[in-house]
Amino acid sequence: MAVLLDIKNASKRYGDQILLDEASATVTDDGKVGFVGRNGAGKSTLLRVILGEEELDGGEVIHHPRLRLGYLRQHDPFLPEESALDFLMRDSSQPDWKCGEVAGQFELKGDYLHGPVRELSGGWQTRVKLAALLLHEPNLLLLDEPTNFLDLRTQMLLEHFLRNFRESCLIVSHDRGFLTATCDRTLDLSRGKLTTYPGKIDAFLDHQREQREHLQRVNAATLAKKRQL
Repeated sequence: MAVLLDIKNASKRYGDQILLDEASATVTDDGKVGFVGRNGAGKSTLLRVILGEEELDGGEVIHHPRLRLGYLRQHDPFLPEESALDFLMRDSSQPDWKCGEVAGQFELKGDYLHGPVRELSGGWQTRVKLAALLLHEPNLLLLDEPTNFLDLRTQMLLEHFLRNFRESCLIVSHDRGFLTATCDRTLDLSRGKLTTYPGKIDAFLDHQREQREHLQRVNAATLAKKRQL
């Protein structure tokens, strides 16, 4: 196991809203991490910090030398009239046979590979972007709500791709079933702090519920004792 990414005492706020409060976590090369937390907690902000698109107010994010970062882009990276194959060759600098081979893993063939990529549906364009990611051979993938607007078949292909991907992932998603199918550990962002849990999202949520129930029992017992005084 080797460390790819170190988040150390990270602090970030927007106005009065504290997103990260001296938060720390480590991402290693041996797992797929489901990144969870309430809406607006700061998950996407942290991904942008990791990508270098935003800066922290305090603390640091350390990219270790062997890190090869891959990010599933939300924007449209395609040129007018460019085919999927042309885009993959331009983006990766790989030969056509290699691009075609990887594209085939996402069922990109015929008109889907050689026709204008901008005329494809959002799901098919996501397949092209996934093929581009794979061609860059990353060892850490960052995915922010990757199932949004995907058709069922593309989501199934994405799940299959991630289950068979031999490197690490950090995945933000509100789709509990998707995280259960693809991730083997959980990173939670709550009240500005990061907590790593060595298990799937279902086990993590069960653990959270047990903690809440235990706290409720303790509080109830404390209140009962006070009433007896």
